[in-house]
Order: sequence, then structure tokens, then C-alpha cells
Amino acid sequence: MPDSFNWIFFDCFNTLIDDFDEDGDESGLGPMQHLPVEAGLYKNVLEVRKDYLDWRDVTLKAQRKEIPLPDRLNDLLKRRSPDYPAEKREALVKEMVRCFSERYEDTLRLPSGVKEMLDYWKGKVSMGVVSNFHVANLPEKLLDKYGLRPYFNFVLDSAQCGYRKPNTEIYEFAAQTAQISPDNYHQILFIGDHLLNDAVSPKEIGMQSIYFDRSLERPNSKTAPAGIHTIQNWNQFRES
Repeated sequence: MPDSFNWIFFDCFNTLIDDFDEDGDESGLGPMQHLPVEAGLYKNVLEVRKDYLDWRDVTLKAQRKEIPLPDRLNDLLKRRSPDYPAEKREALVKEMVRCFSERYEDTLRLPSGVKEMLDYWKGKVSMGVVSNFHVANLPEKLLDKYGLRPYFNFVLDSAQCGYRKPNTEIYEFAAQTAQISPDNYHQILFIGDHLLNDAVSPKEIGMQSIYFDRSLERPNSKTAPAGIHTIQNWNQFRES
């Protein structure tokens, strides 16, 4: 366990609320991945997933700001099929966003022990949520749906903030929201399932961190290097 801290900043997805599917897919396209196949732009949904994950790795790493879901899909499909008529592409994107809005919540569930963990820390420290997400305010709505919102002093997402983890702006914005100066970043413990976003980058700017290693459930999860505190389930996140 890290040193003493006054705040815990949690990631949201696959930390407090799970959305990866049973085979470990983390694209988030499940509710809408069939639509570009039906439109003839891909052979199957596996192609859609791979193309999107490749696009995400290249495009999001190249810039600091968040890209909203409609813009992501439009850029993805335009690169996939430049000659596909713009009006058809726009209609397809609109339908994909509609499907996502209607069905995404059906893919979600709570990880084991999350409420018991939050009950343990409630009153001991202050808590907030700092999440990458391409639809503004949806993380907060989903936390409320699952009864987790009352645990947190604030919920901040990248679409709302404008900047994504691992870029420093979103961490700084969260610290300002918690009224914590840069000299006191060591009072913050950041915890989440993404090694770079939730463990390495917060530590680089002076926060403490814990990597929530989900590799037993997700085959693509990375192993933490030396010097990074790690847990594999919420029962392990207690004071020593």
C-alpha cells in the first residue's frame, strides 16, 4: 500500500464499472459493431474491432484532446472507405451512435467487491472519479445508475474536460476540482486498470498510484513494472 493520502482518484470503466466483454474485447463497439458490416464496409465484426483499435492507438496517441464518439466513427469510416458517399457515412454514424446510446448500458456490470471497497474508504478519505470517455457526462450518469455516485465528491470525464489521460491537463483539472495544489499532489492516490493512464502518468506528476491489474479476466492487460503498486481485486485495497 502507498504512503498516507487524503484523496483517491478512481478511473471509471473496468475499474468501478466493467464494460469489457467475455472474450476480453475492449473496443467498446459491441452495441454497434454489426452496422458497418451490414453496410458492406467490413467482412465481419472482428475486422471492425481491429480497425477501430488500430485507429484509436494511432489517432488518440497523436493528440491531447478527447474526440467525441460521432467524430471518432466518422473518421474511422472515412479512412476505411474514402469513396463511400458522405451522406451514407453520416447516416451510418448517426445509427451507430443511436445503437450505442440504447444498448451500451446492457453491456455493463459491477466488478466483485467494488461497493464493499467504497464503503470501507467512505469517511476515511475524499474520493473522485477521473475517466476517459467519448460521451460527456455519461460516466457520472452510469455511476448514479449503479448507486456509486454518492461516494464521490466529483466525477470528471475527458469529453467534459476536453483532454484525455495520460495527458497532464486532465489530472491537473481534477486536482483543481479537489482544491489540491501541485505541491500537494502526493496527497492523491490514483487507481485504475490502465497501466499508463492510471498508474505511470499520475506518478510522474507527483501523485501516488495503484495499478488495478485485471489480467486474470482480460488477456490483453499488461503486467506492472517494478515500483508500481498493484492489486488484482478490490478485497486487496485496504489499509495495511
